[in-house]
Amino acid sequence: MNSIHVLLASAACSLSATCFANGIDFGEGLQNLMPSKALENTDGSRNHWQGIGQLAINRGTCTATLLDTRDDIDLHGTPAYILTAGHCIELTNGNIVTNRPVSGSITFNYFTDSSSFKTYPLKTTTWRSMQGVDMAIVELDVALQKLIEDGIQPLKLARETPANGTNVLIVGAPIGFDQTTLRMAACKLQSAQEIVEGPWVWRNTLMTRCQDIRGGSSGSPLLDRYSNEIVGVIGTGNFDESIVPCRDHAPCTPVDGAYQAVSGNVYGNPTVFLNGCFAQGRIAANPPSSCQLYPAFTIDSGATQLESYKRVKQHDDGSTVIPTWNYRFSISTDFYRHKTVRKAMECESTHHYSNAESSADAFINAEIGSEPGFYFLCIVGVDSVTQKPEPGLLKNALSLSVEILDNKPTTLPDLSIVTEVYVALAKTEEPHRTYSRKYGSAATTDCNQPDKYKTSVDMDFFIPSHDLPGKLCSIAYDKSGQASEPRADLLPPATVTHEAAPAITEITP
Repeated sequence: MNSIHVLLASAACSLSATCFANGIDFGEGLQNLMPSKALENTDGSRNHWQGIGQLAINRGTCTATLLDTRDDIDLHGTPAYILTAGHCIELTNGNIVTNRPVSGSITFNYFTDSSSFKTYPLKTTTWRSMQGVDMAIVELDVALQKLIEDGIQPLKLARETPANGTNVLIVGAPIGFDQTTLRMAACKLQSAQEIVEGPWVWRNTLMTRCQDIRGGSSGSPLLDRYSNEIVGVIGTGNFDESIVPCRDHAPCTPVDGAYQAVSGNVYGNPTVFLNGCFAQGRIAANPPSSCQLYPAFTIDSGATQLESYKRVKQHDDGSTVIPTWNYRFSISTDFYRHKTVRKAMECESTHHYSNAESSADAFINAEIGSEPGFYFLCIVGVDSVTQKPEPGLLKNALSLSVEILDNKPTTLPDLSIVTEVYVALAKTEEPHRTYSRKYGSAATTDCNQPDKYKTSVDMDFFIPSHDLPGKLCSIAYDKSGQASEPRADLLPPATVTHEAAPAITEITP
């Protein structure tokens, strides 16, 4: 139960821009990193979160927040905007969406004990991006004044990003619980660097380790615990350790010099920069230079995707061939500039961008680099050869990542083979590899021949005694798809036990 103090304080907060001066704990005593808490509101003590709701779009759900864009103006006709994650709108990379019609709805008053959810239609994707940030602003097909009259309280954007260690809350509607309504989780802001996840790179990030952040939490507001102001929007996290780091659903970040997927990390993007975009309650048709949502541009690479991994090749004479970007694309501007960097955040620096190049038959084939590790291709679109990258343009820069791998052969699979015969990966086997295998007569099965291999198989299987003796052939593939040499194991008819059996070299007849 909520105390009378919290109830009265909440009512007072509805009349003021911030409750920080009152020292109110919107987390209601919930300890950091404890399990999340389902939210009720029968007594009205959580009216300040009426404006956080479930976003229904593209046959899925996210969380979104009604923005308080009031600045002492007449509310009549003021649009209602919600803030959510960019991937909730669509997943395309390189495409900054502006002023595009959108279908879907947002449901407010989304509490566990609510007797009357309040649902409103979406109207327009005002701005959405997956490059640099994972964020979207959507206009509703209802005025802000009408929502406030319906009891829906909008939330204000914080004017400053809090320091690391600040107590924060995540309020969202994750799936996977008995009630898929609003829940609150508490934690602290932690330092964060760039994030790589599949084709996406997010440069401006916040990190927490709040609990119970799941599907449906995307787009949830990251709130200052003592002001209830929005400091960020949640985009992704690490919830499945089985996925290869840096691929979809396994965001990775630099840790001790290497990009790692850290289980339990939750990432979002800061929202302070949005304050410069609203004037008289709306995003202006010709936004001021203080609005870093613009200028926007769109890049399309068609069906061709940039390779995630490349290697430095070495000729027989010892010379090396440094890999190149080999990136062909179209862009919505007449010209573009580009550069290659080791840290994605450098894409937002004016230094070392190329001269403006014509966008006709755009193709970047510059050398990437020879040292192992991540590299980033930065691209910005410009309308003329004289246009210089400005803050908004740099913030919208597209960052594309590639990892240069060591030019070393892929090691053989490390197997444990036990009686009769049970085959599994040894405990010392490298993580995140895939496999192919075949099994047959020792006399006729040639591991060096590609026929009859079963691909993408589990290395956890049983060979019954009546199929012995025989030959087991196996190949391992690293995360780039590079294959090892075939491993061959002769399995005798007698019952034997051997752990991590050494591979034998096959003598080709």
